[in-house]
Amino acid sequence: MSLTNSERIEILEEVLEKMSECADLLRRLNDPRIEAYCLADFEGRERGWLGTFVRDILEEELQSAREPEEDDTD
Repeated sequence: MSLTNSERIEILEEVLEKMSECADLLRRLNDPRIEAYCLADFEGRERGWLGTFVRDILEEELQSAREPEEDDTD
């Protein structure tokens, strides 16, 4: 099954939203091990983590998916 670009954008936005919710929940655990090894994947560089993490890759994919739509409106 092939997705349209709009469907791809919608899915990526939903995943990123849920990752933010997960990060908030994980922070509430106040567990140093989780904060040290898990949060970076959910928060990415936006929260100051160094390197490239799962969230960063998904945000890059979302940006790439949005670019064709932005070109169509010009």
